Amino acid sequence: MNAPRKNEYGQKVLIDSEEIHAGIRQMGQRIADNYRDEPLTVIGCLKGSFIFMADLVRAIPRPLHIDFIEVSSYGNDLQSTGNVRIVKDFKHPVENSHVLIVEDIVDTGLTFDFLFEHIRLKKPASLEIATLLVRRSVDQEMRPVKYSCFTIGEEYVVGYGLDAAGLYRNLDHVAVFDAPV
Repeated sequence: MNAPRKNEYGQKVLIDSEEIHAGIRQMGQRIADNYRDEPLTVIGCLKGSFIFMADLVRAIPRPLHIDFIEVSSYGNDLQSTGNVRIVKDFKHPVENSHVLIVEDIVDTGLTFDFLFEHIRLKKPASLEIATLLVRRSVDQEMRPVKYSCFTIGEEYVVGYGLDAAGLYRNLDHVAVFDAPV
């Protein structure tokens, strides 16, 4: 059995760059096939989704609108405060357009629920989520994630946009973060 690969910070690499890009290419084609000629608006949830979203929209071979929303439930901490608030709202009108929310991870479901309710009020034709990661613990009946690249356990992960107190977003892979004791 091979020892787990470590990155330059000594963190266990959970998903490498090649796996991520292969998953994104497959997801992009699936999204393009599902929406065909329908109006599509892709809304990235900042800051965590920016790297994933950049690669994802390039993998969707069709015209689409791009916008961003920034919400916060963590601040600079490693644990959620339990309260989600809008820091920056998206501007593009979405009424009667298909909307795809792009997230880095569907974790507790708190941000998921908040975003769905916020955007649903703007009367899109449809509303789905695309995420790089989804936790096994997420109730898929309560929070259906139509597009996801990888399912992970409960480990705290960083890289490819995901952070630990604002750090490690720039890694080209996803690694397990072990917080210093």
